[in-house]
Amino acid sequence: MIVDRARVAAALPGYDLGGPLGQGAFGLVLAGRHRGLDRPVAIKILVAGRDGTEAGFAPEARLLAALSHPHVVQVYDYVATDGLHLIVMELLDGGSLTRRRAGMPPEDACAVGLAVAAALAYAHGRHVLHRDIKADNILFDATGLLKVVDFGIAKIVEGSDTTASKIIGTPKCMAPEQIAEGLSPATDLYALGVLLYELLSGAPPFDPQLPLPVLWQHHLHTIPARPSGVPTLIADVVLHALAKNPADRPPSTHAFALDLAHAAAGAFGPGWITRTGIGLRLDDDIRTAGDQPSTAPRAPAPPGTRTDTSPGRPDVPVPVPIDRDLYPTAIRDVGRSWPPPPAPDGPAPSEHGAPASSSRRRSRRIRTTALVVSAAAVAVLLAIAVTAFRGKDSPAFSVRASPVPQPLGSPLTSHTSWVESIAFAPDGHTLASANGDGTIRLWDVSDRSAPRTLGAPLTGHTDRVRSVAFSPDGRTLASASHDHTVRLWDVSDRSAPHPLGTPLTGHTDWVGSVTFAPDGRTLASASGDGTIRLWDVSNRSTPHLLGVPLTGHTSWVVSVAFTRDGRTLASASDDHTI
Repeated sequence: MIVDRARVAAALPGYDLGGPLGQGAFGLVLAGRHRGLDRPVAIKILVAGRDGTEAGFAPEARLLAALSHPHVVQVYDYVATDGLHLIVMELLDGGSLTRRRAGMPPEDACAVGLAVAAALAYAHGRHVLHRDIKADNILFDATGLLKVVDFGIAKIVEGSDTTASKIIGTPKCMAPEQIAEGLSPATDLYALGVLLYELLSGAPPFDPQLPLPVLWQHHLHTIPARPSGVPTLIADVVLHALAKNPADRPPSTHAFALDLAHAAAGAFGPGWITRTGIGLRLDDDIRTAGDQPSTAPRAPAPPGTRTDTSPGRPDVPVPVPIDRDLYPTAIRDVGRSWPPPPAPDGPAPSEHGAPASSSRRRSRRIRTTALVVSAAAVAVLLAIAVTAFRGKDSPAFSVRASPVPQPLGSPLTSHTSWVESIAFAPDGHTLASANGDGTIRLWDVSDRSAPRTLGAPLTGHTDRVRSVAFSPDGRTLASASHDHTVRLWDVSDRSAPHPLGTPLTGHTDWVGSVTFAPDGRTLASASGDGTIRLWDVSNRSTPHLLGVPLTGHTSWVVSVAFTRDGRTLASASDDHTI
């Protein structure tokens, strides 16, 4: 890659440029220094996407800059100019894992696995995939703290969504679904399994010198041999991550880390984490697991089965195979109460609520399930539950109808992407649905067995719609979008809904939740910028902001709810607090 340093210097006038630090598949890295802050930096210079598109990169770069975790490289700045994309990040001068891995003790290899898993769990919780976990993308700072670099860089390099379908990654680390161009958090977990396999045994599971089609066939169909010289407990955990079906791998990278910490404690003894030479910043439950030897490690599951039994954190999604268009590499944050719990039996949902079955994924459908429990029937329900309870696989009961909830009518299928939020109108006759295609639909569900669409889709948002809520009188619908706005819609005539006033602006990131106060005069909105805003919507045509934004959360606010008297508002955040 030949770079005109004068062009780079002109694009970054506040920086002094140094010499090259390295060059990889995605671009050249130069040393630099921010003059005003006297801060050393690394400047990654990326070539433009094949279609020359610039506008689509900035949101991805902003998302990467928002990642803040001890094991993730910090991005300071992003500049796009004249066909170049410049990412300014912290300078890591402790070398790469590629240089350190020769002769690495197995305890250190497992510590690397925990650190990378922590970085991935954090990024996956923010809907960012890495797509290229390998030793070259794992660096160390001057203190020895491990950092994962190049999150989402492949997406920026490839350009717009129309050009991002090219297979990106390192062949020896590619998950089966990645070869087939289908991605999920489990894809990164597979690559981490390959990395650990090689660190522990000295060789990857499949020979990288094989012809590419043959190597891909191995990833797709060949079960890797048990890694040579690796303790059985640890080998079982690594092989679990290398399951061919993403649904057969651990349910999350955090769950994988718990398994690995337990297994390593069994192989190396309690306290092994403190004896490694790898700089670590781990969650307390992972450190605790490192002192508790595993007596019954989870072996790789047989094909076609799920292994959703690990005590993974509720903020970490369950990885399952999903369509690429449902999970772009650096997909913008969902910002709702999620992930939804798995069904009592059948495929588990993906991070966006899409079912694992490919046929069900394609339908992007909504099902309305009848579960009606009246006050008079509570005693009957409890009696059934007591006599029929069989643990987590017990069915849910409807005292009105059959022993399990039943689908009503056909799936509602008019949306062209995944459906993120639904809300019933107060009269129960209308359902609103918010969609990843940026539209909202209204459905007449007065006849539960034959629901139908009402009018044309509501359009106006410029990005996907993440939340919908009806006013208490049912005449107004509020919608929140990834485009940083809230909109109000007049739905008093269900067959001819239309926008009210101008979009409500002020949030600096996606808006993931909206809710009306019981009196219908106030609307609350929650945003990825960590704030909550209150809006006076008593005059629906001229809504306006009330007071200053509510602050205090240290991460995204994903949900808000009023009490019945409207005097108290609750908020839920990615910072683990309410």
